[in-house]
Amino acid sequence: MTRPAAPTPPPPLQVELGPRLAHGMAQSHEHQLGEPPFRRLRIFTSDPVASRLEGRTAVAEVPFEPLQVVPGVGGECSCLRGRVFDLCMRDADDRDLEPPLLDDPVQLMQDGYAPSEANPRFHAQMVYAVSSRVHASFRHALGREPGWSFGDSQHPDRRLRIYPLGSHDENAWYDPGAGELRFGYYKRQSNAKEPQLPSGWVFTSLSHDIIAHELTHALLDSQRPHFMEPTSADVPGLHEGFADLVALFQHFQYPEALRKSLQESRGVLMAREPGERVSNWLCSIARQFGQSDGLDALRRADRLPEQLRYTPDLEEHDMGEVLLSAVFDAFDTVYRRRTARLRRLASGGSGLLLPGYLPPELVDALAEEAALLAREFLAMVVRALDYCPPADIKLGEFLRAMVTADTELRPDDPWALREALIDAFRVRHIVPRGVFSLSEDSLLWGPPGAVLPPLPALSFAETRFGSAPGRPVEPAYRRQQAQALGRWLAEPGVLAECGLLGPGDARLAVHRATVSPPRIDALETTCRVAAGGDVRFETVAVVTQTATVPRRGKRAGFSFIGGSTLLFSPRGVLKLAINKNVGGVDRIERRQAFITGGSALAQRYWEEVNGTMRLRGQLTRLMHGAGR
Repeated sequence: MTRPAAPTPPPPLQVELGPRLAHGMAQSHEHQLGEPPFRRLRIFTSDPVASRLEGRTAVAEVPFEPLQVVPGVGGECSCLRGRVFDLCMRDADDRDLEPPLLDDPVQLMQDGYAPSEANPRFHAQMVYAVSSRVHASFRHALGREPGWSFGDSQHPDRRLRIYPLGSHDENAWYDPGAGELRFGYYKRQSNAKEPQLPSGWVFTSLSHDIIAHELTHALLDSQRPHFMEPTSADVPGLHEGFADLVALFQHFQYPEALRKSLQESRGVLMAREPGERVSNWLCSIARQFGQSDGLDALRRADRLPEQLRYTPDLEEHDMGEVLLSAVFDAFDTVYRRRTARLRRLASGGSGLLLPGYLPPELVDALAEEAALLAREFLAMVVRALDYCPPADIKLGEFLRAMVTADTELRPDDPWALREALIDAFRVRHIVPRGVFSLSEDSLLWGPPGAVLPPLPALSFAETRFGSAPGRPVEPAYRRQQAQALGRWLAEPGVLAECGLLGPGDARLAVHRATVSPPRIDALETTCRVAAGGDVRFETVAVVTQTATVPRRGKRAGFSFIGGSTLLFSPRGVLKLAINKNVGGVDRIERRQAFITGGSALAQRYWEEVNGTMRLRGQLTRLMHGAGR
């Protein structure tokens, strides 16, 4: 009698490493003893059409770094080079321009070049100043260097190339393939509103909001590159709304313009009661660009729920405006709570301010509260990226990410910020899937369902840092950590708990779908300061895999990304696993319905090629070519 053959053990799990783990990344300048903390540069706080009376210009404090003027050689254009940006001085007609000499003593003494539409050097200065401030905001909120999504082993510290006068298009866009930002300039249309002249020019490089918006696309891509794949209307909507939020909250960091706007609106940010009025500077996005198309502004943050609500098939800019207005609604609610005592003090206890000019001391106090709160909201919005799934983001999931991010660093929430946020999303019909209610505890991402073994390689006792936590170490050591994470994922029970599928998973069989091995796209340490002043350290890992659904009958085939965002404690213990499982309930059906369903929005992004759906092009170029 022969014994039955022993079962063949399954092959070991193969885990791939993403390209970001194979090379270094550009790092911001590390402040040296004796260097000034800031460089002062003049900018437009909105764009050239703003009135001087509403604080059209400001002197922005930009994180200091040595700057180098690099002459053009071998067909390359000359540029102004910092640690993370190259300002490329070549215009849309292929003419070389003179770079700004921002380290020249004369320019240092007079806060850079004077604001001017006619001076290409000021265009570069404007783009550099606003981009540097936005980049610093991300670095502070994330607690680490953001890096970029592009780069390779031959160019490990590749900078983002920015062309302030880069095209003749009525557009500006981020191109991740080329690692570029290009700002267009164009003749105004004949239907442009005053105070513009129909024969004039519009430069997107002179719009504070467009610069902040476009750089945010690049920074969002650096943290979640698969948000560039539009698997539903929410994904491009999140990209647009998130970029508008960053631009909007940057408005509040210019004290003089903020004070003038609050004086104009009598301390009101968002009109809720009869007789209240708002300042256009505070709540509108890209006014000059919008006016050139006959609009008051490109988008507004003060849209009320009855004016615009969430539906799954919204056009992407409207979807982004829903997100923008929901967060701004919560911001205004908390602002009113925090400034109520100031109003009572200024009105003898009634809270009703007398008609007329507000006292300068009251305006100063309101402006300080608004600026501080805007910094808190901006940090929360950016920090939420670490609590988002790796792909296929929904606006409801972004709400969960913001609530979790804020709870982690501010559990007490003295001004009920999270309550205001949830209420603003609720009235706009933004409800996450799979939650019992819109209460705070239901919206928090939960811990793993099982106790998993710790991962010693990610313990801070073993981790080798650069000059500080949050600054990348050499790629070889990061690859070692990623390989250890891959081995840990292969341990029994870990893969499923992390929202990942092994080969041949039964949930894919009905669609004859296949799944790629897990790929580790990011592995980064963070260092953040909590509300009480203590420092919090974490390791954030992003692991993805691709599901491929073959063509069936007349239904074209397609692929989509799933995976998990993993947050580890300083001891290497898994705290959170934020899953977007490719085999989740109805996930393939929902992705198929959008990608192959033939809606106008889907057709803008996807096309069928030889029986398989493919992206038509790069997401931000397609979005911005949609007319808004």
